[in-house]
Amino acid sequence: MITMRKIVYLGCVFLLLVACERPLNILNSDEMSLVLADIHLAEATMGSKIPYTDYNTKRAYYESVFEKHHLSRDEFDKSLDWYARHPKQFEEVYAKVLLLVKEKQEQVKNYVYHPEENPEFLNLIDSIDLWVRSSTFEMTATNRDSIYFELNEPNFFRAGDKYVWYFVQHVAGSDTLPLSYLKLFVQYPNQLMDSISYCLPEKQATFRYKVTVKANDSVAPQRLFGWFYTASLDSVKRMTIDTVSLVRFFNKQQNPLDSSVVVRLNALRKMNGRESLNSQETNELNPPEISQEQLIKQSPVKDNRLVDPRVRQ
Repeated sequence: MITMRKIVYLGCVFLLLVACERPLNILNSDEMSLVLADIHLAEATMGSKIPYTDYNTKRAYYESVFEKHHLSRDEFDKSLDWYARHPKQFEEVYAKVLLLVKEKQEQVKNYVYHPEENPEFLNLIDSIDLWVRSSTFEMTATNRDSIYFELNEPNFFRAGDKYVWYFVQHVAGSDTLPLSYLKLFVQYPNQLMDSISYCLPEKQATFRYKVTVKANDSVAPQRLFGWFYTASLDSVKRMTIDTVSLVRFFNKQQNPLDSSVVVRLNALRKMNGRESLNSQETNELNPPEISQEQLIKQSPVKDNRLVDPRVRQ
């Protein structure tokens, strides 16, 4: 016979199970752990590089994490609130977060993201400047809302390459870069690409930029292109770009530099009125040194992997 006590007990169990059941609009434990791990990594980066009062830059870091995971801030906050009210589930999430962060730390320790800095492989890494246009140019035209470049030479690229784009930007007088972005794209076959975008400061100044993007390890790029800046308004009338280089770092044992690449590279440089690279420059290229103080306080807003370029960036 079912007694009243049993009925009350079963009712409590049912209510407990309902209370612990995760709603459909709440991230599951795997999704939540990935987002939290990226947030902790972003906060670690901000802690060492971003001033405490630079709220705009900090907000951009958080927004870049949410964009990476296709989340809104509101969606994340709702999930965080639900897990905060369910300690057992939150404990499971953070166990996964700790594993993810530890895995990332091991990857950094093993030079996964910067193999050229690994002492064991320094002798295997070579570099070459792929920038064939003039390294200095000035933009004075009115109503111009971008400065674009592209390098459409598939033979210049290999899978696993790392590309570092250096340049110095001078914005003169009262001109500014309102709501503007710097963008770099690595395009692969089938219209897939890697991209990175940075917010630029809305003030007149001279800034030295260093933008790095790594190519896919299994697919060779077909084209590199980007914008020194793209602005929503046309108030920029005087700007100078100089000290431009686009350095390709590559494993010379796995992908030795073909002599035809150097011949083609020098031909393009000649077409643009530049001197040819000699053998020493090709093998011992030294890109400009950039101190921490010189680096712009970059606000990453996008770092998408394999996105369709037909989608407006």
